[in-house]
Formats: sequence, C-alpha cells, structure tokens
Amino acid sequence: MILRKPDFYDQFKCIASRCSDTCCVGWEIDIDEATQEVYRKVAGAFGERLRANIEDGHFKLLPHDRCPFLDKDNLCEVYQHLGEDALCDICTEHPRFVEVYGDIMERGLGLCCEEAARLLLEGEGPLTFTREECDEPEDELDDDDRDVRDQVLGEREWMFETLADQGLPFAERLYKIFGYTGENPFAPFESANAMFELLAKLESYGPDWDAALERIKARIDSSEPIVDQGFFTENESVRLLAYLIYRHYAKCLFEGREQGKRQFALLFWNLARFFTKELAGANSAVTPSPRINTKINAVKILSKQLEYCQEIMEIVEISLDE
Repeated sequence: MILRKPDFYDQFKCIASRCSDTCCVGWEIDIDEATQEVYRKVAGAFGERLRANIEDGHFKLLPHDRCPFLDKDNLCEVYQHLGEDALCDICTEHPRFVEVYGDIMERGLGLCCEEAARLLLEGEGPLTFTREECDEPEDELDDDDRDVRDQVLGEREWMFETLADQGLPFAERLYKIFGYTGENPFAPFESANAMFELLAKLESYGPDWDAALERIKARIDSSEPIVDQGFFTENESVRLLAYLIYRHYAKCLFEGREQGKRQFALLFWNLARFFTKELAGANSAVTPSPRINTKINAVKILSKQLEYCQEIMEIVEISLDE
C-alpha cells in the first residue's frame, strides 16, 4: 500500500502543557474495548479511580466537559501513572486522521489542534506530500471503482498543482479551482449575512463557538465594511486551501457532494480571513507571537466547529453542492 502524508506530518509532536488549549476538554472521550480491558486490571487506588470514572464506554466528564484525568497543568494522569501504551486509541491518535482509498492510505493532522495548524501555516512554499510504502491492509476495489478513484484523485492533484503554480496570479488560481472572482467576496454565498445564517443554524460545539458567533454577528451588523483582515499571507492561504481539499475532497468517492467538498475549502478560507479576530477572540492577543496565534486560533475554532461532526459537514456541503 502507498502511504501519503502532508509535508509537516512527521514534524508533529503534542506540545502538552505548552498548548493554550487542550484536546481533553469539550469532547466525549470514547474508550476502545481493548483499553477498557487494560483498565479493568489496573491495581490500587488509581485503578479504582479509573474504573469509577468510566461509563458506557467513555470517561465521565467533569463540569465544562473536562476529562477527569486532566490535571491542573493540563497533563494526562493516565499517561503519568501508566505510560503512553495505556492510552485509549482516540487519545493516542488525536489529532491524526486516516483515509483509505483501495491501495492508497492518506494520513493527516486535524486543524482543531493548534500545533497542527501552526505547522501548516508556518510551512515554507506550497503544500507538498510524501509517498512511501506501508504494510497496512488495503481495501478491495474492482476495476471500475479503481478508475473512478484515480479520476477523483487526479482532479484533486490538478487542484494542488494549480494552487502551487506561482507563475499564475493567486486570483487566477482561485478562479480556476473555485470559480471565485472576488466580485462577490463572500462566495460561495451572496453576502456575509448569508454565511452567518448558515453558521447560526449549526449545532454549536460549545461556549467558545457561541461567543465567536456573537462577535461575527456584531461585526456584520455594524457599519464597518467586511473586508479581508489581512492576517493570512498568500502562501498561508495556498497551504490552507490545499490542505482542506486534501482532507475532504476525495471523500466524494463515498459520500458524493463533490462540488460541496470543493467549495467547503473556499468557505473555510473566507470565514478565516474575513473574521480572523472575531474567531480568535481573546486569544488573538496571546504572546509572544500575537499575529500567528490569531490565525492559528481562528483556524482552530473553525475546524472544531465545522470538521468534527459528520452531520454539520453534511449540512454545509449540501448547502454548497450546486
């Protein structure tokens, strides 16, 4: 099998307590059966505490959806007591994701993680990918399915190459891929208010998103023009758009909505650049690098809200799939 990864994948390492956020708050943490079996055998007071905080295959979250084993320094007590091998699958893998298309496996890092977002945005030049052989089992595809797979991946490769073509003005690259001219800067919607209306009808992942949505609405309702806030460079925009296409476009093989998945990348980018400060909120002032942290936090909160719920992705893609 061929394994494909983005150029920053192997650089990733969790920054633990140095992260301004934590992936152990705000999410239901499922525990796979093999790990539950390990936890059943842990002796002593910590073993008793482990089992007392598991219910229906997941950890019982504390107030504010905090994992019961996240200490005051935002470090994992399971890791401290039992080691990395004792972590459940989701804690071991997050924020990594994997997709398999026959004899092609693709891995990546979710942008809900601020370190993953930083690595993506700080990379030099257009996004590239590594290819290597791996021993993972492949999915069976008949000849017809393989042909369709190759056609979809070929179309996606053309998008990568077009985005990376620095011989073309950036505006021309956007037009070739998305049909985006800038005459309506809020495309694929007619206005900033139409973008907000879509966001407002989605189920919220939590208070941070609710607050961001209020800030976005206040800006739209003000007399201040809605313009690109100027945080994202052309290179960062190219890398972000390419990465969103990488993560989502090929899933049309299973789910359809080819145009919706393509336009999702454009929507995400437009939201990130028009409402950077509103999305980042108080985190926009984090030091020592407030400008990069503002971008990271804007991308992170958008990713958390839009990319981690299948129902939300379906609603958004259907609205864009014309």
